[in-house]
Amino acid sequence: MAGGALAGLKVLDCTHVIAGAYCSLVLADLGADVVKIEPPAGESTRGMLGLRADAFRAFDHVNRNKRAIALDLATEAGADVVRKLARTADVFVENYRPGAMDRMGLGYERLSAINPRLVYCSVSGFGLDGPYRERGGFDLVTQAMSGIMSFVGEAGSEVPCSTAVPISDLNAGVFAAVGVLAALQSRTATGRGQHVETSLLESALAYTIWETGMYLSSGEVARRNGARHRLAAPYEPLKTADGHIVVGVNSQRLWARFCKAIGEPALAGEAGFDTPAGRMQNRDALQARLEGVLTTQRGAYWLERLEAEGVPAGPLNDIAQAWDDPQVKARGLLGEAGGRRFVKTPIKLHDTPVALERGPGEVGQDTRAVLAEAGYSSDEIEALIASGAAAVERRTETKA
Repeated sequence: MAGGALAGLKVLDCTHVIAGAYCSLVLADLGADVVKIEPPAGESTRGMLGLRADAFRAFDHVNRNKRAIALDLATEAGADVVRKLARTADVFVENYRPGAMDRMGLGYERLSAINPRLVYCSVSGFGLDGPYRERGGFDLVTQAMSGIMSFVGEAGSEVPCSTAVPISDLNAGVFAAVGVLAALQSRTATGRGQHVETSLLESALAYTIWETGMYLSSGEVARRNGARHRLAAPYEPLKTADGHIVVGVNSQRLWARFCKAIGEPALAGEAGFDTPAGRMQNRDALQARLEGVLTTQRGAYWLERLEAEGVPAGPLNDIAQAWDDPQVKARGLLGEAGGRRFVKTPIKLHDTPVALERGPGEVGQDTRAVLAEAGYSSDEIEALIASGAAAVERRTETKA
Protein backbone atom coordinates (compact mmCIF):
# COMPACT_ATOMS: atom_id res chain seq x y z
CA MET A 1 0.00 0.00 0.00
CA ALA A 2 1.37 3.36 -1.01
CA GLY A 3 2.58 5.37 1.96
CA GLY A 4 2.43 2.60 4.55
CA ALA A 5 5.35 2.04 6.91
CA LEU A 6 6.08 -1.30 5.21
CA ALA A 7 5.41 -0.08 1.66
CA GLY A 8 7.54 -2.04 -0.79
CA LEU A 9 7.74 -5.10 1.45
CA LYS A 10 6.61 -8.27 -0.34
CA VAL A 11 5.01 -10.96 1.82
CA LEU A 12 3.91 -14.43 0.76
CA ASP A 13 1.13 -15.70 3.02
CA CYS A 14 0.88 -19.47 2.87
CA THR A 15 -1.36 -19.80 5.92
CA HIS A 16 -4.72 -21.15 6.95
CA VAL A 17 -7.19 -20.51 9.76
CA ILE A 18 -6.19 -17.72 12.18
CA ALA A 19 -2.70 -17.49 13.74
CA GLY A 20 -0.49 -17.21 10.65
CA ALA A 21 -3.11 -15.22 8.76
CA TYR A 22 -3.26 -12.69 11.61
CA CYS A 23 0.52 -12.25 11.44
CA SER A 24 0.39 -11.34 7.76
CA LEU A 25 -2.71 -9.19 8.34
CA VAL A 26 -0.72 -7.01 10.75
CA LEU A 27 2.01 -6.66 8.12
CA ALA A 28 -0.60 -5.82 5.47
CA ASP A 29 -2.19 -3.14 7.65
CA LEU A 30 1.27 -1.61 8.08
CA GLY A 31 1.62 -1.31 4.32
CA ALA A 32 3.18 -4.57 3.09
CA ASP A 33 2.00 -6.13 -0.17
CA VAL A 34 0.68 -9.46 1.13
CA VAL A 35 -0.18 -12.20 -1.35
CA LYS A 36 -2.48 -14.82 0.17
CA ILE A 37 -1.88 -18.29 -1.29
CA GLU A 38 -4.70 -20.78 -0.86
CA PRO A 39 -5.86 -24.01 -2.50
CA PRO A 40 -8.04 -23.85 -5.64
CA ALA A 41 -11.00 -25.02 -3.53
CA GLY A 42 -10.41 -22.14 -1.11
CA GLU A 43 -9.27 -22.10 2.48
CA SER A 44 -11.43 -24.01 4.96
CA THR A 45 -12.44 -20.91 6.94
CA ARG A 46 -14.35 -19.61 3.92
CA GLY A 47 -16.97 -22.25 4.69
CA MET A 48 -16.58 -22.97 8.42
CA LEU A 49 -16.19 -21.20 11.76
CA GLY A 50 -19.27 -19.08 11.23
CA LEU A 51 -20.63 -19.30 7.67
CA ARG A 52 -23.97 -17.60 8.20
CA ALA A 53 -26.81 -16.10 6.26
CA ASP A 54 -25.73 -12.60 7.29
CA ALA A 55 -22.49 -12.89 5.27
CA PHE A 56 -20.12 -13.24 8.23
CA ARG A 57 -17.07 -15.36 7.37
CA ALA A 58 -14.20 -15.90 9.79
CA PHE A 59 -11.86 -15.89 6.78
CA ASP A 60 -12.67 -12.30 5.84
CA HIS A 61 -11.61 -10.76 9.13
CA VAL A 62 -8.05 -12.08 9.03
CA ASN A 63 -7.56 -11.87 5.26
CA ARG A 64 -8.72 -8.42 4.15
CA ASN A 65 -6.01 -6.08 2.85
CA LYS A 66 -4.35 -8.97 0.97
CA ARG A 67 -4.21 -10.05 -2.65
CA ALA A 68 -5.56 -13.55 -3.27
CA ILE A 69 -4.09 -16.24 -5.50
CA ALA A 70 -4.93 -19.92 -5.73
CA LEU A 71 -2.31 -22.65 -6.24
CA ASP A 72 -2.34 -26.40 -5.77
CA LEU A 73 0.84 -26.89 -3.77
CA ALA A 74 0.47 -30.67 -4.00
CA THR A 75 1.50 -30.34 -7.65
CA GLU A 76 5.10 -29.66 -8.57
CA ALA A 77 3.99 -26.88 -10.90
CA GLY A 78 2.04 -25.16 -8.13
CA ALA A 79 4.91 -25.43 -5.64
CA ASP A 80 7.31 -24.19 -8.30
CA VAL A 81 5.24 -21.01 -8.67
CA VAL A 82 5.73 -20.34 -4.95
CA ARG A 83 9.47 -20.91 -5.29
CA LYS A 84 9.57 -18.42 -8.14
CA LEU A 85 7.57 -15.86 -6.14
CA ALA A 86 9.94 -16.40 -3.19
CA ARG A 87 12.92 -15.24 -5.25
CA THR A 88 11.83 -11.62 -4.92
CA ALA A 89 9.83 -11.83 -1.67
CA ASP A 90 10.95 -10.36 1.63
CA VAL A 91 8.84 -12.50 3.94
CA PHE A 92 7.22 -15.94 3.79
CA VAL A 93 4.64 -16.84 6.46
CA GLU A 94 3.29 -20.36 6.97
CA ASN A 95 1.44 -22.13 9.77
CA TYR A 96 1.19 -25.74 8.69
CA ARG A 97 2.34 -28.62 10.86
CA PRO A 98 6.13 -28.84 11.12
CA GLY A 99 7.52 -30.74 8.17
CA ALA A 100 4.57 -30.14 5.83
CA MET A 101 6.28 -27.33 3.89
CA ASP A 102 9.50 -29.34 3.64
CA ARG A 103 7.61 -32.19 2.01
CA MET A 104 6.31 -29.78 -0.64
CA GLY A 105 9.76 -28.37 -1.27
CA LEU A 106 8.80 -25.09 0.39
CA GLY A 107 10.62 -25.35 3.71
CA TYR A 108 13.05 -22.82 5.11
CA GLU A 109 16.20 -24.49 3.81
CA ARG A 110 14.88 -24.73 0.26
CA LEU A 111 13.51 -21.18 0.03
CA SER A 112 16.48 -19.66 1.85
CA ALA A 113 18.79 -21.25 -0.71
CA ILE A 114 16.74 -19.57 -3.46
CA ASN A 115 16.62 -16.21 -1.66
CA PRO A 116 19.10 -15.77 1.24
CA ARG A 117 17.43 -12.45 2.20
CA LEU A 118 14.07 -14.10 2.81
CA VAL A 119 12.62 -13.91 6.34
CA TYR A 120 10.76 -17.19 6.78
CA CYS A 121 8.14 -17.26 9.55
CA SER A 122 6.60 -20.47 10.93
CA VAL A 123 3.68 -20.50 13.35
CA SER A 124 2.69 -23.89 14.75
CA GLY A 125 0.74 -25.37 17.61
CA PHE A 126 3.70 -26.46 19.71
CA GLY A 127 6.91 -25.41 17.98
CA LEU A 128 9.42 -26.93 15.59
CA ASP A 129 11.00 -29.21 18.18
CA GLY A 130 10.00 -31.05 21.34
CA PRO A 131 7.83 -34.14 21.84
CA TYR A 132 4.63 -32.44 20.60
CA ARG A 133 6.21 -31.15 17.37
CA GLU A 134 3.98 -33.25 15.11
CA ARG A 135 0.71 -32.33 16.77
CA GLY A 136 -1.77 -29.97 15.22
CA GLY A 137 -2.56 -26.98 17.39
CA PHE A 138 -5.91 -25.36 18.14
CA ASP A 139 -6.57 -22.30 20.27
CA LEU A 140 -8.84 -24.12 22.73
CA VAL A 141 -6.34 -26.96 23.17
CA THR A 142 -3.43 -24.64 23.88
CA GLN A 143 -5.50 -22.48 26.23
CA ALA A 144 -6.16 -25.65 28.20
CA MET A 145 -2.58 -26.92 28.09
CA SER A 146 -1.11 -23.52 29.06
CA GLY A 147 -3.12 -23.52 32.29
CA ILE A 148 -5.28 -20.58 31.28
CA MET A 149 -8.52 -22.55 31.42
CA SER A 150 -7.71 -23.67 34.97
CA PHE A 151 -7.90 -20.12 36.33
CA VAL A 152 -10.48 -18.45 34.05
CA GLY A 153 -14.03 -18.50 35.39
CA GLU A 154 -15.95 -17.91 38.60
CA ALA A 155 -14.23 -18.50 41.92
CA GLY A 156 -14.94 -21.98 43.26
CA SER A 157 -16.30 -23.24 39.95
CA GLU A 158 -15.10 -26.57 38.55
CA VAL A 159 -16.42 -25.75 35.07
CA PRO A 160 -13.57 -25.27 32.53
CA CYS A 161 -13.76 -21.87 30.88
CA SER A 162 -11.82 -20.38 27.98
CA THR A 163 -11.16 -16.69 27.41
CA ALA A 164 -13.80 -16.71 24.60
CA VAL A 165 -11.52 -14.71 22.29
CA PRO A 166 -8.84 -16.90 20.63
CA ILE A 167 -5.88 -15.48 22.50
CA SER A 168 -3.49 -18.32 21.64
CA ASP A 169 -4.11 -17.79 17.93
CA LEU A 170 -4.10 -14.00 17.96
CA ASN A 171 -1.13 -13.66 20.31
CA ALA A 172 0.87 -16.09 18.19
CA GLY A 173 0.09 -13.94 15.14
CA VAL A 174 1.21 -10.75 16.89
CA PHE A 175 4.39 -12.35 18.27
CA ALA A 176 5.15 -13.72 14.81
CA ALA A 177 4.74 -10.27 13.25
CA VAL A 178 7.09 -8.78 15.87
CA GLY A 179 9.59 -11.52 15.11
CA VAL A 180 9.37 -10.82 11.38
CA LEU A 181 10.01 -7.10 11.91
CA ALA A 182 12.98 -7.88 14.18
CA ALA A 183 14.41 -10.24 11.55
CA LEU A 184 13.99 -7.59 8.86
CA GLN A 185 15.88 -5.11 11.03
CA SER A 186 18.64 -7.68 11.54
CA ARG A 187 18.75 -8.21 7.77
CA THR A 188 19.70 -4.58 7.23
CA ALA A 189 22.93 -5.29 9.13
CA THR A 190 23.70 -8.83 7.96
CA GLY A 191 22.17 -8.92 4.49
CA ARG A 192 20.55 -12.27 5.33
CA GLY A 193 17.10 -13.34 6.37
CA GLN A 194 16.46 -15.98 9.00
CA HIS A 195 13.90 -18.45 10.28
CA VAL A 196 11.40 -16.93 12.75
CA GLU A 197 9.02 -19.13 14.67
CA THR A 198 6.53 -19.12 17.51
CA SER A 199 3.76 -21.41 18.71
CA LEU A 200 0.25 -21.20 20.08
CA LEU A 201 1.24 -22.91 23.34
CA GLU A 202 4.14 -20.53 24.05
CA SER A 203 2.08 -17.51 23.04
CA ALA A 204 -0.58 -18.50 25.57
CA LEU A 205 1.98 -19.14 28.31
CA ALA A 206 3.67 -15.80 27.63
CA TYR A 207 0.48 -14.03 28.75
CA THR A 208 0.30 -15.78 32.14
CA ILE A 209 2.66 -13.22 33.65
CA TRP A 210 0.89 -12.91 37.03
CA GLU A 211 0.05 -16.58 37.40
CA THR A 212 3.47 -17.82 36.34
CA GLY A 213 5.20 -15.15 38.42
CA MET A 214 3.27 -16.22 41.52
CA TYR A 215 4.07 -19.87 40.89
CA LEU A 216 7.78 -19.26 40.33
CA SER A 217 8.12 -17.06 43.42
CA SER A 218 5.98 -18.93 45.91
CA GLY A 219 4.81 -22.20 44.37
CA GLU A 220 1.20 -20.95 44.47
CA VAL A 221 -0.96 -22.43 41.71
CA ALA A 222 -3.52 -19.95 40.40
CA ARG A 223 -7.19 -20.83 40.77
CA ARG A 224 -10.36 -19.34 39.34
CA ASN A 225 -11.01 -15.89 40.69
CA GLY A 226 -13.80 -14.53 38.50
CA ALA A 227 -13.10 -10.96 37.36
CA ARG A 228 -11.22 -10.09 40.55
CA HIS A 229 -7.57 -9.08 40.35
CA ARG A 230 -5.19 -11.51 42.01
CA LEU A 231 -3.14 -8.84 43.75
CA ALA A 232 -5.42 -5.91 44.55
CA ALA A 233 -8.89 -5.05 45.90
CA PRO A 234 -11.27 -3.55 45.02
CA TYR A 235 -10.18 -4.27 41.45
CA GLU A 236 -13.27 -5.90 39.96
CA PRO A 237 -16.85 -5.39 38.76
CA LEU A 238 -19.22 -3.93 41.35
CA LYS A 239 -23.03 -3.70 41.23
CA THR A 240 -24.78 -0.36 40.95
CA ALA A 241 -28.49 0.44 40.70
CA ASP A 242 -28.58 -0.35 36.97
CA GLY A 243 -25.79 -2.84 36.34
CA HIS A 244 -22.07 -3.21 36.92
CA ILE A 245 -19.16 -0.84 36.73
CA VAL A 246 -15.51 -1.88 37.07
CA VAL A 247 -13.00 -0.17 39.35
CA GLY A 248 -9.23 -0.50 39.60
CA VAL A 249 -7.91 0.39 43.04
CA ASN A 250 -4.33 -0.85 43.38
CA SER A 251 -2.78 1.58 45.89
CA GLN A 252 -3.50 3.23 49.21
CA ARG A 253 -3.74 6.59 47.48
CA LEU A 254 -6.45 5.33 45.12
CA TRP A 255 -8.23 3.57 47.98
CA ALA A 256 -8.58 6.84 49.86
CA ARG A 257 -9.81 8.60 46.72
CA PHE A 258 -12.28 5.81 46.00
CA CYS A 259 -13.77 6.02 49.49
CA LYS A 260 -14.11 9.80 49.15
CA ALA A 261 -15.79 9.42 45.72
CA ILE A 262 -18.47 7.09 47.09
CA GLY A 263 -19.09 9.34 50.08
CA GLU A 264 -17.51 6.99 52.64
CA PRO A 265 -14.14 8.62 53.51
CA ALA A 266 -13.99 6.90 56.92
CA LEU A 267 -14.00 3.51 55.24
CA ALA A 268 -10.42 4.09 54.06
CA GLY A 269 -9.13 3.73 57.62
CA GLU A 270 -11.55 1.13 58.91
CA ALA A 271 -9.95 -1.97 60.44
CA GLY A 272 -9.84 -4.85 57.99
CA PHE A 273 -10.05 -2.52 55.01
CA ASP A 274 -7.23 -0.09 55.79
CA THR A 275 -4.39 -2.08 54.18
CA PRO A 276 -4.00 -3.89 50.85
CA ALA A 277 -3.58 -7.22 52.65
CA GLY A 278 -6.67 -6.57 54.75
CA ARG A 279 -8.79 -5.77 51.73
CA MET A 280 -7.63 -8.95 49.98
CA GLN A 281 -8.26 -11.06 53.07
CA ASN A 282 -11.73 -9.57 53.64
CA ARG A 283 -12.67 -9.32 49.99
CA ASP A 284 -16.20 -10.72 50.24
CA ALA A 285 -17.09 -8.43 53.12
CA LEU A 286 -15.55 -5.49 51.26
CA GLN A 287 -17.61 -6.20 48.15
CA ALA A 288 -20.82 -6.43 50.16
CA ARG A 289 -20.02 -3.17 51.92
CA LEU A 290 -19.23 -1.32 48.70
CA GLU A 291 -22.20 -2.63 46.77
CA GLY A 292 -24.47 -1.59 49.63
CA VAL A 293 -23.47 1.98 48.78
CA LEU A 294 -23.14 1.70 45.02
CA THR A 295 -26.58 0.14 44.45
CA THR A 296 -28.19 3.35 45.67
CA GLN A 297 -27.31 5.16 42.43
CA ARG A 298 -26.92 4.41 38.73
CA GLY A 299 -23.54 3.49 37.29
CA ALA A 300 -23.17 6.76 35.36
CA TYR A 301 -23.49 8.71 38.60
CA TRP A 302 -20.65 6.78 40.24
CA LEU A 303 -18.44 6.87 37.17
CA GLU A 304 -18.67 10.65 37.11
CA ARG A 305 -17.70 10.88 40.78
CA LEU A 306 -14.85 8.38 40.42
CA GLU A 307 -13.47 10.20 37.40
CA ALA A 308 -13.53 13.48 39.34
CA GLU A 309 -11.34 11.86 42.00
CA GLY A 310 -8.98 10.27 39.48
CA VAL A 311 -9.98 6.69 40.26
CA PRO A 312 -9.69 4.29 37.29
CA ALA A 313 -13.18 3.01 36.48
CA GLY A 314 -15.41 2.27 33.52
CA PRO A 315 -18.73 0.83 32.38
CA LEU A 316 -19.13 -2.89 31.72
CA ASN A 317 -20.03 -2.71 28.02
CA ASP A 318 -21.33 -5.32 25.64
CA ILE A 319 -19.68 -5.36 22.20
CA ALA A 320 -22.24 -2.97 20.69
CA GLN A 321 -21.74 -0.48 23.50
CA ALA A 322 -17.97 -0.80 23.21
CA TRP A 323 -18.00 0.24 19.54
CA ASP A 324 -20.44 3.06 20.32
CA ASP A 325 -18.13 4.55 22.94
CA PRO A 326 -17.02 8.09 21.98
CA GLN A 327 -13.36 7.33 22.77
CA VAL A 328 -13.37 4.26 20.54
CA LYS A 329 -15.03 6.26 17.76
CA ALA A 330 -12.48 9.06 18.13
CA ARG A 331 -9.57 6.64 17.76
CA GLY A 332 -10.82 5.36 14.39
CA LEU A 333 -10.15 1.67 14.95
CA LEU A 334 -12.80 0.62 12.43
CA GLY A 335 -11.87 0.94 8.77
CA GLU A 336 -13.78 0.31 5.57
CA ALA A 337 -12.67 -1.79 2.64
CA GLY A 338 -14.69 -3.35 -0.14
CA GLY A 339 -17.86 -1.72 1.17
CA ARG A 340 -17.53 -3.40 4.58
CA ARG A 341 -16.10 -2.46 7.95
CA PHE A 342 -13.23 -4.23 9.72
CA VAL A 343 -11.11 -3.84 12.85
CA LYS A 344 -7.76 -2.27 11.97
CA THR A 345 -4.47 -3.18 13.60
CA PRO A 346 -4.33 -0.91 16.69
CA ILE A 347 -0.96 0.69 15.99
CA LYS A 348 -0.84 4.45 15.51
CA LEU A 349 1.94 5.55 13.15
CA HIS A 350 1.30 9.24 12.70
CA ASP A 351 3.37 9.72 9.54
CA THR A 352 2.59 6.37 7.90
CA PRO A 353 -0.82 5.38 9.30
CA VAL A 354 -2.46 1.99 9.13
CA ALA A 355 -4.89 1.83 6.22
CA LEU A 356 -7.40 -0.59 4.73
CA GLU A 357 -7.27 -0.61 0.95
CA ARG A 358 -8.98 -3.82 -0.07
CA GLY A 359 -11.57 -6.21 1.23
CA PRO A 360 -11.04 -9.97 1.38
CA GLY A 361 -10.36 -11.36 -2.09
CA GLU A 362 -12.24 -14.25 -3.58
CA VAL A 363 -10.37 -17.46 -4.36
CA GLY A 364 -7.83 -16.77 -7.12
CA GLN A 365 -9.00 -13.20 -7.61
CA ASP A 366 -5.45 -11.90 -8.20
CA THR A 367 -3.81 -15.03 -9.60
CA ARG A 368 -3.26 -13.70 -13.10
CA ALA A 369 -1.95 -10.31 -11.94
CA VAL A 370 0.50 -11.75 -9.39
CA LEU A 371 1.85 -14.37 -11.81
CA ALA A 372 2.27 -11.75 -14.52
CA GLU A 373 4.27 -9.59 -12.08
CA ALA A 374 6.47 -12.62 -11.39
CA GLY A 375 7.33 -12.89 -15.08
CA TYR A 376 4.92 -15.53 -16.32
CA SER A 377 3.61 -14.98 -19.83
CA SER A 378 -0.11 -15.08 -20.60
CA ASP A 379 0.29 -18.49 -22.22
CA GLU A 380 2.18 -19.84 -19.21
CA ILE A 381 -0.48 -18.55 -16.84
CA GLU A 382 -3.30 -20.11 -18.84
CA ALA A 383 -1.38 -23.40 -18.99
CA LEU A 384 -1.03 -23.43 -15.20
CA ILE A 385 -4.76 -22.77 -14.84
CA ALA A 386 -5.65 -25.46 -17.37
CA SER A 387 -3.48 -28.00 -15.55
CA GLY A 388 -5.10 -27.26 -12.20
CA ALA A 389 -1.84 -26.03 -10.65
CA ALA A 390 -3.34 -22.53 -10.42
CA ALA A 391 -6.90 -21.22 -10.27
CA VAL A 392 -8.70 -17.96 -10.84
CA GLU A 393 -11.66 -16.33 -9.13
CA ARG A 394 -14.76 -18.33 -8.58
CA ARG A 395 -17.95 -17.48 -6.71
CA THR A 396 -18.13 -18.83 -3.16
CA GLU A 397 -21.32 -19.58 -1.30
CA THR A 398 -21.24 -16.22 0.45
CA LYS A 399 -20.15 -13.29 -1.70
CA ALA A 400 -19.10 -10.27 0.34
